[in-house]
Amino acid sequence: MWSPISGPGSEATVIEVFSAWLAEQGWECKQLPSHGDHPAVDARHVDGRRLIVEAKGFSRDSGSDLDTGYGKLLRRITDEPGTVYALAVAKTVVRFAQRVPSGVRDKLGIALYTVDASGKVDHVDGPSL
Repeated sequence: MWSPISGPGSEATVIEVFSAWLAEQGWECKQLPSHGDHPAVDARHVDGRRLIVEAKGFSRDSGSDLDTGYGKLLRRITDEPGTVYALAVAKTVVRFAQRVPSGVRDKLGIALYTVDASGKVDHVDGPSL
């Protein structure tokens, strides 16, 4: 059985898999320390766009962790042209991310992505990258 700290549903795994997927899409990713006031991933696309990603995996209190993830993204939203925002979550906890309605995420410009246990990334809704 996978540990929630390092298994396929962990935050670290979500960050690693999502960053690799982004790199395949032409994004250059910087993984930043998970503590402090840094996004999980700060990426730049070859076309000049910037992507700020908050990532969340399975935990004892996934609901509260996802609420915290949204709060972190809200603090990072700026009017900087060309910046897009995303929440990347383990597929097992996407229901907690969807407690914020898709219409609200759209208005805020937040895309929602899942990473499943096999490492597949899916765009749930929100702006496409």
